[in-house]
Amino acid sequence: MSQALMDLAPQEIVDRARLAQLHRHADAYRSLLERSGICMASVDLTLKIQEANEQFRRDLGGSGDVVGRDLFDFLRLGPQTQLRRQFVRLIEGRSERVSERIVGVRADDHLFPGQLTAVPVRGRSPLMASIVVTLQWDESAAETAIRTARHKVLTELDARILQGVAMGMSTVNLAGELYLSRQGVEYHVATMMKKLKAPNRAALVSRAYSMGVLNAGTWPPQVSPDFVK
Repeated sequence: MSQALMDLAPQEIVDRARLAQLHRHADAYRSLLERSGICMASVDLTLKIQEANEQFRRDLGGSGDVVGRDLFDFLRLGPQTQLRRQFVRLIEGRSERVSERIVGVRADDHLFPGQLTAVPVRGRSPLMASIVVTLQWDESAAETAIRTARHKVLTELDARILQGVAMGMSTVNLAGELYLSRQGVEYHVATMMKKLKAPNRAALVSRAYSMGVLNAGTWPPQVSPDFVK
């Protein structure tokens, strides 16, 4: 042991060792953040972004800086979403993981459907220091990302029919509810299936949720106004 270390009090030696370990941890984390290829960010306990890798900045940041902004600025969620509650439980130590379907939103209004996962980061202390958030986009996200402000894909009638289909209503029931013929309902359903590239009604509903056309976590189903002409 060097004379310099011998001159330190035992607690000072421990503190310096812990600090060195934290620096090594931070360097390893930054390396992972930059090289992972996954959209990743580190947020503090108020969900403000501390660091974000190039994938996150490219996918969601556009040309703006993302550090210091609220994570939820980059997400589109339904009014009944449980995501904020999940984060509260994580921060309070009542859960070890957050996982939920989300739609990422870029500054130019491109949408990226995918899966959010968040886990706590702790040092030697049991207290949480930060949260690592990963966003894994659907394989078809690049194809389905659209500009909501410039691409209003549904009419108001389409939206009402889609909401009914998502509720499980039959063509006959929808026709009676909306004062349309059965052929009229089927025409609008077929048009939406073509626009959203869905082969059947079940796929239409699934596709609508994944693209954010239908708000996640709401019942009865609700179409986002961003997609209505």
